[in-house]
Amino acid sequence: MPQAQVDYSDYQPRKRRGCGAFIVLAVLLAAVLGGAAYFFLFPPFYKVTINGTETTVKRNTTIGDVLEAGDVSVVPGNLLAIDGNLCVEGGGTPFTATINGTPTTDAAAKLSKDDVVEISNGTDVTETYTETQEVVPHGQNESDTSANGYWAGSLHVYEKGQDGINAVRTGDVSGVVLTEQVQAPIDSGYHIYTANVGEDRVIALTFDDGPWPETTDQILDILEANGARATFFTIGEQIADHLPSVQRANAMGCQVCTHSWDHARGSGQGVNLTYMSSDEQVAEIEQGYAAIREALGAEPAHILRAPGGNYYGDIISTLEPYVDAEIGWDVDTEDWRRPGADAIYERIMSVQPGQVILMHDGGGPREQTVEALSRAVPELVAQGYQMVTISELLAYGH
Repeated sequence: MPQAQVDYSDYQPRKRRGCGAFIVLAVLLAAVLGGAAYFFLFPPFYKVTINGTETTVKRNTTIGDVLEAGDVSVVPGNLLAIDGNLCVEGGGTPFTATINGTPTTDAAAKLSKDDVVEISNGTDVTETYTETQEVVPHGQNESDTSANGYWAGSLHVYEKGQDGINAVRTGDVSGVVLTEQVQAPIDSGYHIYTANVGEDRVIALTFDDGPWPETTDQILDILEANGARATFFTIGEQIADHLPSVQRANAMGCQVCTHSWDHARGSGQGVNLTYMSSDEQVAEIEQGYAAIREALGAEPAHILRAPGGNYYGDIISTLEPYVDAEIGWDVDTEDWRRPGADAIYERIMSVQPGQVILMHDGGGPREQTVEALSRAVPELVAQGYQMVTISELLAYGH
């Protein structure tokens, strides 16, 4: 018997209501948890401390928002002209602030949860300016070239002259013009001065009439032991017989200069170049340079100490092409008189910054000088003095 045919065309499967509800519930729960997490991580409001007061602010609040809301009252700084006078009231920085101790001038800086903020008045600001330079022509110096003028300073320098420079600044807002000296002009001619060393405790030890048996090396021993330098004004004709001492001085960083060829012997009467003819004066200096050049294999500094400090009158113009500087002294130990080591020591210790001390390593027995120096140099070092060469002292200028 044939089976009956069943029509399934209208059959609808039964919905699984329990499964759909679960999905909806899961989605809702995820949304709630996500929202809670979002508000936890990115709360719409949070607390910060502004100028010591805990305050609730909206998320993304900036320093500018705080100021605009009037939560903090500040006075902006002023814009100042380049001469320091008021240019624009309130034209400076609008405020000063720190966020957790870090300075900021950005009004758009955002505040985060628990930030500690300090906001205060603005600061004054100086206007920008346009700068140009102008040349200040140098003049001609007219130092006293007499014997009395020699003692106006220990450094007697031939200057070629150098123009000065002024900076001319014009305020971009105020139009105020200020002129400031950048480099002072140096007049050409012969200058007599003592070095301007400012706050530096520097002095120059100088020794005349060497090189000399034993004494020169004993003095070098003292200098070397104390990290000091000095300048030796040598007698040219004595250098060849004491070459190792001269070379040692140079190797130690001391300076070897000339004290003439033979201390103005002959028509200079052994003490005064001004008694000599112009040709003799030039020969004394050039021969002195030549002896140093031969000993050291290099051109010496064109620095002279004239025998007896006799450097005045016509000799100044005569030797200008051959001498850059003639060196006198500020402290005369008078050690050549042999007054005793104590007297020499006291005179050395009277020195002031920028001064030149006159001593002798040659020309006679100098054991008193050595003894006094052995006491004085360590004490000067302990007092913070630096003992430099004449060239180093000259570098300080007027």
